[in-house]
Amino acid sequence: MQTIHGFIVALHILTGALSLLLFWVPSFTRKGGKAHKQYGGYYIKAMLFTSISGVVSSTLVLFIPLVIFPTMPEHFESVAYFTAYLRGQYLFLLMLSLLVWNNVRHSVAVLRVKRNLKQLRTIEYLWLPVLLFVVASISLYQGITYGITLTCIFAPIALLNAIGIVRYVFQKDVVAGLWVTEHIGHIIGSGIGAYTAFFAFGGRALFEGSPSLQIVSWVLPALIGVPFSIWLNCKYKPKPSAYRASSSKSAKGQTLRLD
Repeated sequence: MQTIHGFIVALHILTGALSLLLFWVPSFTRKGGKAHKQYGGYYIKAMLFTSISGVVSSTLVLFIPLVIFPTMPEHFESVAYFTAYLRGQYLFLLMLSLLVWNNVRHSVAVLRVKRNLKQLRTIEYLWLPVLLFVVASISLYQGITYGITLTCIFAPIALLNAIGIVRYVFQKDVVAGLWVTEHIGHIIGSGIGAYTAFFAFGGRALFEGSPSLQIVSWVLPALIGVPFSIWLNCKYKPKPSAYRASSSKSAKGQTLRLD
């Protein structure tokens, strides 16, 4: 089982590193252009594999921690404490992996269905944001109980992400073009989650001697990604005329139903 877990983690790291590089190509190329679609497709495939492999590897540790990590480092006081530490670490990784998976999948789905949101109001689609909500709730409780700063920051973000996806799916009407900004927001959200996971796990050794720099590296992706997302959303936000046209169509539809 250790060999299987190690193989999954190796592929996870490889595709994750590739995703981190691919993220910037569609971000800075013309939206809808050939390069944007081509490299965006590569990014989505790489990130889907990265997030799903992260879910699998972290779930294995959560259920059988001492099988995956049979050797306990000397600085741990007891096996129980070591087990709790592993489960805490990999619960956070599970949450981040689910967050990235949700963002990538939703960003593709909204472009595919556009206004026809009924296609997303299914158990097959909604189980993932619901699972993210459950895992993030457990993580938030753990973060507050044990004073884990990083978890206290990102668990609420994951909760809001899950709630936001469900709210979008069940809204009555979608303004023309709104799915573009929804796509942008969740694609960038997947990048924030991926870079956060990198600094929280893979890049931790870079700032091992400085806890302050570790915390900065953890929140830096969000500090960069959120303003970038806001800027792109403002740039591609549907114009007021689209809102008026959407409202007019809704009003006509209501009139016809009343008649």
